[in-house]
Amino acid sequence: MYMFTLVGSIFWGLYSGTLIDKYARKKIFLLFSVIGGIILCGASITGHLYTAGMPTYLVVIVFMTTAYINTIYYPALYAFAQEVTDAASYGKVNSLLEIQSQAMTIASGGVGAILLQGIDVNSIHIGSLNIPIGIHIAQWSLSRIFMVDGLTYFIAIVLIAMVKYTPHTEKHKEEGSAWDRFKTGNDFLVNNPLILIFGISSLSIFIFLLLHFNTLVPIFIVNHLHQNVAIYALTDVFYATGALLAGAWIRQVFRNTNTVKAILLLIGITVIALTACALSTSTAIYFTFSFFLGITNAGTRVLRITYLFHHVPNQLIGRVNSVLFMLGTVFRLGLAMIFSLAFFSEGDNVTWALLICALFLIVNYSLLLYNSKELKAEYP
Repeated sequence: MYMFTLVGSIFWGLYSGTLIDKYARKKIFLLFSVIGGIILCGASITGHLYTAGMPTYLVVIVFMTTAYINTIYYPALYAFAQEVTDAASYGKVNSLLEIQSQAMTIASGGVGAILLQGIDVNSIHIGSLNIPIGIHIAQWSLSRIFMVDGLTYFIAIVLIAMVKYTPHTEKHKEEGSAWDRFKTGNDFLVNNPLILIFGISSLSIFIFLLLHFNTLVPIFIVNHLHQNVAIYALTDVFYATGALLAGAWIRQVFRNTNTVKAILLLIGITVIALTACALSTSTAIYFTFSFFLGITNAGTRVLRITYLFHHVPNQLIGRVNSVLFMLGTVFRLGLAMIFSLAFFSEGDNVTWALLICALFLIVNYSLLLYNSKELKAEYP
């Protein structure tokens, strides 16, 4: 299902970039909020008709809907942020977006976990102290959770409709077919190969992150660490904590450092932490790696998007980001196909998958390092 979704994302991602640059970004948010709300609420209502529980095909539909909405949502969000922000505030706005995104990830993930499993706690024991709290939350069905999730899309529609803004960039009406519009964005990268190299290399941590959480983490926890679902849930907590810190402090930490050099450092930290994690069976080291992955991914994303804002015209940012994400999806698809082999699910063999990912990061690190002087000179 994941690989099938990735294949569809390649074509949808390229086309969505032409939509982002042609139409008002606010209208795009509204349209896909309507689509998401209808599909999730529809899946919820349909799921209630089955006495045996939510059928798999509805879960797949919801998963793919969310994935495809995210494919257009994030490039549209960054394009909108660039459009309504003056250049001096790019870094600050991107940091705030990252903090908001990670805070909501923690909140929604925590609420989702609570509702899926339910809670029945009468007291908390701290040493010899017994604190009565009496928290009782019944387990929710997927149908009910999907309904609440769907309704949040409709709340978003109301909030987005209220947003008023003054563009800081001039936007021209895009003419021609979707192919012509895509070619214009692609030509920008062809004529600026250093931006293409920077865009792909700086995306490497994010490419690994999505692959890691979607395919490798469950196998690693069960087969290598020999732990249970609680460790899986805590992974998100440590990751999101690191990401929140990065969103808040990354600009201050690297305020006197060239962006390319800062991203090289963050990729290097990721490689070291990932290698240590792969070669260890310690849960503490695994959590430490998850924490650092949150810092390096979120930090790189803030720096990367700010850098692209300064060097890609707003008229092209949707298509440029879509091409870069499409190339990233191709890498993810290739690695996902490799890691779907039965070999990586046997015994401790998942560690080889992590080491292959470390090698992938090293290749991108080397590519960025090799071109760093030219990047600094041509795109300060």
